[in-house]
Amino acid sequence: MSIRAAVAMLAVLPGIAQTSKSLTAVNIGSDGIVHIVRSDGSEFIAPKEKDQVSSSSSKIADDKSTAGWLVNYENCCTSYPIPLTLIVYRPGRPLHKFGDGMSIGDWSFWVGGKQVAFYTNTVHGGLAPHYELRDVRTGRPIEKWEGHPDSKSPAWVHRLRSE
Repeated sequence: MSIRAAVAMLAVLPGIAQTSKSLTAVNIGSDGIVHIVRSDGSEFIAPKEKDQVSSSSSKIADDKSTAGWLVNYENCCTSYPIPLTLIVYRPGRPLHKFGDGMSIGDWSFWVGGKQVAFYTNTVHGGLAPHYELRDVRTGRPIEKWEGHPDSKSPAWVHRLRSE
């Protein structure tokens, strides 16, 4: 097979063409549904999660090919929903969902969008601070930090707001 034929074949594989389109916006509708707009004007509408009541804290990574947001759920002990799931989207890839069952206090892309870091804790009191750094492509854990940040904490931990 010639190089030209191989390139032509790759161009029509599902998801390949999508990955070359940059992401321009992440909008959250009044219904809590996330809409991701690509540079060509096309849109990805994220499926609603079971028991989801809203979404918040949407971001596009520096690489413009990765987006993420928090999914909020009702909580028995507060008058407001709390974020329990971080979802990361890359065109042509399955959605990655992160969380440990605790409230997500903050999150950020790292290394231009190749990694995502997040911080979880109890809703009130800051009793169980937990930090994770994950690979966006595979979803696998890269590093974890337990407890409050200190002088030995990695830089990605300090980047997260842990109030």
